[in-house]
Formats: sequence, C-alpha cells, structure tokens
Amino acid sequence: MEGIKKEVALIGAGKIGKGYIADLFYEAGYKIIFLCHSYKQAEALRTQGYYTIFKYLEGREQPIEYRIDHFEAYSTADEYEKSVNVLAHVNYATVHLYPKAFREVGHMIGDAIKQRVAENNMQTLDIILCLNYIDADKVIRDFILERLETPQEIDYFEQKVGLGMALTFRWGANPREYMLEKDPLCSCVAESPDLPVDALAFKGPIPEGVALRPLTKMRERLAYKLWGGNVNGAIVANLSMQKGYQYTYQGIKDDHIYLAAELGTREAHFGYDRVYHLTPEEKEENISGRHFGKGGRRSRDQQAVRVDEVTRVGADPARKLARKDRLIGPAIACIKAGKVPFFLAKAAAAGFYFINPKDASACEIQRYIEENGIHAAIVKFCELDMDDPDENLLCQLILAHYAEMSKADPVEMTYYCD
Repeated sequence: MEGIKKEVALIGAGKIGKGYIADLFYEAGYKIIFLCHSYKQAEALRTQGYYTIFKYLEGREQPIEYRIDHFEAYSTADEYEKSVNVLAHVNYATVHLYPKAFREVGHMIGDAIKQRVAENNMQTLDIILCLNYIDADKVIRDFILERLETPQEIDYFEQKVGLGMALTFRWGANPREYMLEKDPLCSCVAESPDLPVDALAFKGPIPEGVALRPLTKMRERLAYKLWGGNVNGAIVANLSMQKGYQYTYQGIKDDHIYLAAELGTREAHFGYDRVYHLTPEEKEENISGRHFGKGGRRSRDQQAVRVDEVTRVGADPARKLARKDRLIGPAIACIKAGKVPFFLAKAAAAGFYFINPKDASACEIQRYIEENGIHAAIVKFCELDMDDPDENLLCQLILAHYAEMSKADPVEMTYYCD
C-alpha cells in the first residue's frame, strides 16, 4: 500500500514496550514514538535521547548491551493532543499496559479515529495488542466505540483499523544495580527472536522487515500462554512471597514450591484442554524457540538461573486472581472436568498473602480482607459464582489452603464455607 510510513507508536514504555517491541521495530529501521502516561518519563526519554537494553542471550551468563535512540516520547496524560495526533498519522501502533488503562487507551484511539476521519485520512491503522489479558481486544474495542459518534467514524473503525492480539514471550526483569548506574532508563530482558501476531487482524500490510510471526487462533494461543506458561511463574511468585523469599530462584530451589509449580502447571494444561482446542503442532508453534526440556518446559536449573524479584513476577495479584486468568481459569475448568485443582488452589490462596505496600493491587486485596474477611475476598477477586456447586467447592479449597498457611492460632481462626 502506498504511503505506509516506517514508524510505530508504542503505547506504554515499560518492560515490554522498551525492551521488546521497540527493539524489534528499531532493528527493522522503524522510527519509535513512545506514548507513555507519565510526563516525567516522557521528558526523561526526550532529554537523554537514548536508553540501553541489557539482553541475556541463551547460554550466556552476562547480557549484551546496546542503545535505542532517535525516538520521540509524549505523555498521554499531559500531552494528550500530541499523543492523539501521533495516532492519527501512523500506520502501526502497539499497546502494552495493564487492564486499568484500557479505558484511557480505547478513548485515545477513538479520538485519533475521529481526527483521521475529519482529515480524510484513508490510511490504515493496525494496532497490535501485547497484553496478557484474554478478550483484551473486545474490551478495548468497546471503549473505542464509546468515543465514536457518526456512522462515518464507526465505518472507518470497522474498515481501516485493525485490533490484533500478540503473544509477548520476551522475559523482562527489573534492571540490576550496575545496569541502573550505567543508564537509569535502561531495560533488562531475555532473548526472544520474534513476536507472534494475529495474521487475520491486519487491515493494512504486516509491518515490513519486523520480526513478527503471523499466526491464527490467537485467543486460544493467548489462553495457552497464560494457562500453560505464565501460570508457572504465578505459582512460584505467590508461594515464594508467602514463604518470605525475595527472588523467584529461591522459590524454584525450594522443593515444595518447585513441586507445586510443576504439578500446578500440569493441572492448568489439563484444564486448558477441556476448554480450548489447539493441536500439538499449534502448541509447539506457541513455544518454539523459547522453552526447553520435557513438554516445552525449562529445566529446574535453567529456571533458577534468572534473578527476578518476587514482587515483579507476582505484581498486580488482583488481575492474576481474576476468573479468566492464569490460576482461576484453569482451576474452574479442572473442577468442572472432575479433577481437583489442588496446586492451582494453593497458589491462589497464597495470592491472598501477597504483601507489597508499593503494589496498589496487593494493597486493595489486603484492605478488602481486613474489612470483609477472606471468604468474601475469594469470591470477589476470583469472581466465583457461589450458586455453582463446582465454583463453591473451589472457593472452599482455596479457603482451606489459606487457613493452612495462616500463622494464627487455629482455635481463634475463622474457618467456614457458605
């Protein structure tokens, strides 16, 4: 298509945005335009004019390092009109934010569509959603439509704007102290050669030269990534926090946590196969080149090499305890298929012990427990239907694990199931 520009707007400048998506597009010669919420972050990026990526390659103990530069950066909060103007003129954008920002992002995209229609810009806008959230495309789509008013705007959205999910596999961690000393804006990541994207979602051409891997059945693939892969990290993080560990490798070296993580992952795979339908070959496409060992899993030693903070891996526990996410989703599927999700329930219970004063989501859970009790908290955050016998049973299982983990005197402990 004529007029396609080699530039991309990155909505979100966190670990995925700076350390993964920007890297892939920058390597292909695209101009990067960061749209981040914080004005302070946008100004810091503009002022420094570059940032460093520390990338761990497979088989190497020390990361390689290199710079990303010649980018633009704007604050979606304080430079909203500039941000909308960027989206009104690019052909490609990516989104990598937490669900609480979906409304803001959807409305901003909607405003950009309105501007494109007003300017009679008939170019396509393809938006790649790099989000670990099943049905994120449907949620953001609804927020976009809230902003559109005329039939012309809605028609433009349907005909010219693509919303496609992607599978983000590149691991990102908090930078080490020596990295921050070299560059306070740096990103620390592990190697992942490409980004799987929804081949059927693009309204224009797939970005030329970028290491994207077009696939189909993306909703099933994203669920497999969450229920079959991310679930392992969630189990390790929650149980490590409950035991007082600072780093995930400490949990992986703990025999009880490692056992729970591996068997809980098997429970999740069992649940997945009762809800979604990927062939073995399609599952292999999901993990190809990224995981090693039996069943596409890294060995225990390979997992324990990474130095990653428990607070980062388990961040935003309310989102990860939600009904469709990595613990409760497969647990419900298991219990409805007649299998007791013992280890998934144990990890979910530990999620209610996730204490981090700097994590708003964790603080929200603890406040709710204090005000309403653990039983009500399980129902609320896991989004369980107590009129469903299977889900009621799952609630009881989580509650029992929570009680077992408690340091309270059992005589004084409240232990009940409605």
